Amino acid sequence: MKAKINMAVACGGGIFTTTVVTDKIKEILKKEKIPFSISPHKITEVPNLEGYDLIVVTGKTNAQNKAGAPVMLGLPLFTGVGADKFTEELLAEVKRIMAE
Repeated sequence: MKAKINMAVACGGGIFTTTVVTDKIKEILKKEKIPFSISPHKITEVPNLEGYDLIVVTGKTNAQNKAGAPVMLGLPLFTGVGADKFTEELLAEVKRIMAE
């Protein structure tokens, strides 16, 4: 079992959208008392990121992470459309990863 989840959040520029989505993920994980670390990245970096348990992107991409980290589309946290469903899926994935 992992002590904490190590996540990357990636958007086109790695700044604005990433910050908004990162803040929302932090709120979700804190509410659930799940230990975490989150780092911002550009979406173009997704294939080569290493050392992350989960990657959340804010733009559509077919990019797969070469290190095997799951990639989730977190745009609902930015737009608000489908945010509750995404939150459920995110927590399910985080809990699955933490249990490994």
